[in-house]
Formats: sequence, C-alpha cells, structure tokens
Amino acid sequence: MRKKPHGLQWLETVGQRKQLSEKERWDLQRLQKGVLGEEQMDKMAETFLSGKITAIDDITLQYQSSIVQIDKILLIGSIVYIIDMKFYQGDYTLQDGSWQRNGKKLPTNILEQLRRAVRIIENILKEQGIQLQVKGVLAFLDPESNIQIKDDIAETILTFNKIPLWLTKLNQQSSDERYPHWKSILFQYQINDFRTKYKLTHAEAEQLQKGICCPRCHQFQTTPKRHTVHCSCGYVEAKATAYVRTICEYGVIFHDQDLKLKDLKNFFGKNVQETYLKYILKKYFTVIQKSTKRSIGHRNEGILFEYWFENKMDYFNNLEKRKNWKNANF
Repeated sequence: MRKKPHGLQWLETVGQRKQLSEKERWDLQRLQKGVLGEEQMDKMAETFLSGKITAIDDITLQYQSSIVQIDKILLIGSIVYIIDMKFYQGDYTLQDGSWQRNGKKLPTNILEQLRRAVRIIENILKEQGIQLQVKGVLAFLDPESNIQIKDDIAETILTFNKIPLWLTKLNQQSSDERYPHWKSILFQYQINDFRTKYKLTHAEAEQLQKGICCPRCHQFQTTPKRHTVHCSCGYVEAKATAYVRTICEYGVIFHDQDLKLKDLKNFFGKNVQETYLKYILKKYFTVIQKSTKRSIGHRNEGILFEYWFENKMDYFNNLEKRKNWKNANF
C-alpha cells in the first residue's frame, strides 16, 4: 500500500483540528497533488504493463551511511528501473549540467536524488552477487509542465504524456527469472520513512479542537455509547475503532512524544471515558517501561491508524460489521 508522506499525514490531521497557516495550506496542496500524481503513475503501470512485472512502491533504504527514499522500483527483464516522480509545475530546462525553471537557475540538481538511489541499488545488488542493470527514470507528472533536456544524460526523462508509451515499450523486454529473491534483498535495507519536521508550539496545541473527529463529516459532534460512537451526521463507528484511530491522530500530531494518558485525556476532551481509554491503551498499544518495570507511557509510531494497524485492519473491519449487534462485546 502506497502511504501518504508523513508531512501530509501531519498537515491533514492538524488541519481537521485547527486552521492551518498560509504556508501550511500551500504545503498541503503541494503534497496532495504529489500523492495524486504517484497514484496516477501506479494506475498507468497497472494499465500498460503486462506479463510478469515486479514492483516496489514508496520505500526508504539505508546503505551504510546513505539514506534514500524511492517512489517506485520496477524489475522488467534484467533491468531494475528506479523511478523518481516529481509533480513540478512550470517550464524546466536542463542545459550545461544546470536546471532552470521559468528561465531561472535552480540551486540544486533535480536528478541528484535519483542518481544517489541508483548508486545505492547498484551497490546493494553487487554485494549480493545479483547481476541486474540499474537505470534511473525521472517522471514529471504534471500534464501542464514543459520539460526540455539539452544535455546528454544516462537517465530517462519522461513528461506525463510520454509515460504510457514508455511503459508499453517495456513489455517487449524478455523476462529474467535468475534472481527471484532480489526484492527480499532490498527489504533487508529498508528503514522507516522520514518523519516530518512540523511541530506545534504550545500556543498552537492549545488551539486544537478536542474530541473524536468523525471520519465521514470531519466534525466533532460525536457521542460515545457503550460499544459505539455516534456522530450528529448519522455515522456510527465501533467505539474501539474510534478510540484507537483518535490515539493515532494524536500520535501523528505529536510524533516526537510518547503516548501518555494525561495528554490523551486532554486530546479526547470532556467526553473522554478514562477507564475505557486506559483499556484501549493496554490492549492495542505497546507500553514503555523504566528499568524498574514502571510504565512511563506507550510507544508512538507517529502514523495514521490505517498504517499503524495495517496488519490488523481485518480485525477492525470486523468490529465495524459487529457495531450494530445488540450484544456486541469489544
């Protein structure tokens, strides 16, 4: 499952509970467009690629002291394609080793992240004795952008309208099944995604809307019952799901802090049921203990509910199916 970047998780979650600054709103729109572009690329790959294709989406790797985030990896034939996706707007030109945007030189090289990713993958595969060629692909996903490449470079540069034809041509490559374990090899170097640098000041934290946010209408007119949480819009959610989801929202916003009962009680607001909150923390979240075995809080993964509990979503989906049972016990 392709996950939203952590900065986007933070901005969307905070934006439900307080007004974002102008810069935060701009960052939110930029990141949302980037995710939409990545999803478009995924759909095009599914549509235009046929045969035995192996893909890895959205992975962060560490090799020795180097860390790189890669948007998409494709193994087609005997070639590993490293795809870096950019949702850049405007006119871009690469000439004499320098990028320009709308006629002005950029301070950084757009290709550098891709080239670093290619070097890291090459080194990993070489160490493991895997003889696959590695190629870099830079894909511009904004249909309105104009890209001119005037230098001879090793990478493939794709504008949005050229992506389908490029993917279709890849189908002509014969399959290479010598290294079926190449994917598991890369996963050995996988690390957690980067966390955002966004943080709230104390004053900003005080502005947050407290309570359980309805996942359908995104308002806070919610009332806890015995086994369910009811919103004024008519939406009903299993109480366990609502509490776990809201704890995860707290974790995203305060990603640099552990989960502590006192802070969570404040976050849930006046309708919080403390005994039930303690029960949920004990059942679903990992406790952090001092050497004296005294609990000092619970571990904060700092990510959204659907990512934090990715391996337990069947369980929570079953809770939602049972929420209307008269004698439901969860």
